[in-house]
Amino acid sequence: MKTTLWAAVAAAMLLAGTALAATPAQNCASRKNKEAGKYVQCRAKAEATFALKADPALRALALQKCADKLAANWTKMETRAAGACPTLGGRNAVQQFLDTAVADVATSLAGGPLVDRGHRLKTGQTQCFSGSSTNPIPCAGTGRDGELQKGLDPLHVDNGDGTITDLKTGLTWEKLSWDGSIHDRLYQLSWSDAYAYKVAALNAIEFGGHTDWRLPTVNELQTILNYGVTYPSVWPAFHTGCVAGCTVLTCSCGWTSGFGGSELYWTSTTYEPAPFYVWTVGAYDGSVGYTARNEVRHVRAVRGGT
Repeated sequence: MKTTLWAAVAAAMLLAGTALAATPAQNCASRKNKEAGKYVQCRAKAEATFALKADPALRALALQKCADKLAANWTKMETRAAGACPTLGGRNAVQQFLDTAVADVATSLAGGPLVDRGHRLKTGQTQCFSGSSTNPIPCAGTGRDGELQKGLDPLHVDNGDGTITDLKTGLTWEKLSWDGSIHDRLYQLSWSDAYAYKVAALNAIEFGGHTDWRLPTVNELQTILNYGVTYPSVWPAFHTGCVAGCTVLTCSCGWTSGFGGSELYWTSTTYEPAPFYVWTVGAYDGSVGYTARNEVRHVRAVRGGT
């Protein structure tokens, strides 16, 4: 009787252990979480030493050692998982996020403010103007945007897979190219086709390893605009190395073909007074307007956010 009972208990334990066995994907995610924690601890120790010794060179050396170890271990984990990780790559974005968080905490503990991540981003404008003149004036004392520069600096990370992540907004953007592909800067569609063809295609091919691509809201799309520059009015990450033949892996195109409707991008936000129209954003000059849904405009997909 006892032998039978113990055999039953052992069998039950074996089944329970089998049922709870982690998958390779779960193991990889777990290891990456542990490694991220070790990286934070490594950086925090470097900041703690800096608080005592105030030696920038020593701090830089310690932080570089932390980064080198993270990079090496991250590669090992993905190699070990043999493609089973829920996400491949992505170390740059994770590292940048952790770098910023630890640095913000260190600044706060040294007597500075703790950055409120609920703030809006800066516009990028640094010049001031007055009256009818188009010549800039000294900004001091004007109270204009160019003087105050309120908001947070964006923090863009090129993920190396045709996407850009903004660590301040949590949004990941499709890069645009100049190669005649679905990502081409000149590719235009109606609003309905933007969903039916462009967004659907990106999700079907799991672009960047994800299947939740969508059109951005009008507020989201404006976060890539830099109102301190023109033609195009976008942050540098969205317009780098844009030459004929370049792909999303080798460049980032932020301009199209010029003024007017030809340079506008669709959003997912309809124009409430007349819902046949949709809000559009111009990356060429930073303009915001609305366009009839049956007209054709450019598309830059996004994912993530809150």
